[in-house]
Amino acid sequence: MRLRYFDMLKGLAIFMVVMGHVLAMCIRGIDSAPLFKFIGQIHMPLFFFISGWLAMRVNPDGTPKSTALLPKVKRLLLPALVVSLLWIWYYPSSGLESPFQHSWTALLADSWKYGYWFTPVLFVIFVLYIPSVHLFPRRPALLPEVAVVAGVWMVLVLLVMFLPAAVIGYASLDLICNFYPVFMIGALARRHSEAFGRLVANPNAVALALITVALTISYVGWYWLWPFDSALLRILVQPVMHFAIAVVGIAVVQPWSARAFSPEAPAGSHPWARMWEYIGTRSLAVYLLHYFFLFPLGGIRTLLQSMNLDVTPTLVVSACVAAVIVAIVLAVDYILSFAGPLALLLTGTIPQKQK
Repeated sequence: MRLRYFDMLKGLAIFMVVMGHVLAMCIRGIDSAPLFKFIGQIHMPLFFFISGWLAMRVNPDGTPKSTALLPKVKRLLLPALVVSLLWIWYYPSSGLESPFQHSWTALLADSWKYGYWFTPVLFVIFVLYIPSVHLFPRRPALLPEVAVVAGVWMVLVLLVMFLPAAVIGYASLDLICNFYPVFMIGALARRHSEAFGRLVANPNAVALALITVALTISYVGWYWLWPFDSALLRILVQPVMHFAIAVVGIAVVQPWSARAFSPEAPAGSHPWARMWEYIGTRSLAVYLLHYFFLFPLGGIRTLLQSMNLDVTPTLVVSACVAAVIVAIVLAVDYILSFAGPLALLLTGTIPQKQK
């Protein structure tokens, strides 16, 4: 059964992605804005948590099912390769100020892949997921499962700490290390879905998660202000922050989804919920294509800086511009949906006859 609140969360998260890129790329030089630092920590953990949840499927004997990788190659790696090539070709004409080099080699050497890191990193995490879950006990047992995940993660942490920077960049190993835990947390949440459901429904647990989000984002976003900061501590804090973000996100959106998509809800009611759900179902297409519709907004940089980059003006500007960009991308995505092979190459949408 499709969990529509996950689609809503993905819709909200991809909208925040676009908002962040409006601030980081359209209005270059205001990366210190509190809103940018906040949303920069929120959106991707939600995607990886949901991906982990959806990856966890169980055989009749209780063992987790293996994940088929060929569909992931088609849906994640192939469009990332094609769209990255187009991005390198298009970027010099975009007018954007980000310090990208007009080079395929430079893109590969960059951990962030000039913005197209998410799909290859998610694919590698799927690859790591397979041996991880095969080490799980047949019957759900949280402590041994957490021990497996922690062991794999510690290996990734050590690799990030000791491998040359060039190797880490090519492999995006730092990003894999950051998001492997929350992906596996999502998988464990589904494996122990009853306990996780009780956690999300507990107001005290949600309050604690909300406080944890505020404290950890304050630390990760402004780590230099904390007297006990260290690079290792920042790495260790990430899974705690990501788990808390997932708990708060689901606790907020799940009841909203239940009201909006209840059989008793009048036709046409809850348009915002349905909008976020639709955007969520097309979140991969928005991610892959939205860079091409970013445009320079350097002229308002001085205005925002004169307002001390406060949350309200940056929120209004980035949200309004993001809404226009997402609307254009959805229109392009709709057109591409009639061109089967192009839909696969540019948006990761597998034509119906191939599903």
